[in-house]
Amino acid sequence: MNAYLERRINEQNEDLKTKKVREDLTLSLTDKAYRNLKLLAYKAGFESAGELLSSFVGDLTDWGGSNGTDERDCADRWYERAFGSCEYESNFRHFLYELGYDLDDMSFMLEEEDYFEDAYENYIDFNYGKENQSKEKCIALLKEIVEKGKNL
Repeated sequence: MNAYLERRINEQNEDLKTKKVREDLTLSLTDKAYRNLKLLAYKAGFESAGELLSSFVGDLTDWGGSNGTDERDCADRWYERAFGSCEYESNFRHFLYELGYDLDDMSFMLEEEDYFEDAYENYIDFNYGKENQSKEKCIALLKEIVEKGKNL
């Protein structure tokens, strides 16, 4: 087995130890959508709709529980068709999460203009060549996140 594959398998095995119900992940479905999702899950042999969604997430994220390369490719194509504009547009929420900003950091950005300016400049650099959100939208997003009092 090559070193990359061995590392990836070890990393996924370690990550499986962190598998748990994520409290911040909820779905709003109509009765009909929920019934149809359950029908699809049962038809595929799953015990619940959640198992079906977890399986799809494995394909979509190319991590832990993928159904194979063809399924990963299809999930990737679905994402690109549905949300492909993210290739050309940036999202401040993504930037904050990707770089590990926590609630204290975001609160400090609202209190200290220089800290926000530095973070915003990094956001622009991080997303070079993309259409970026305005400072005003970023500040509004920070206020929304801080008011909720939950990390991303």
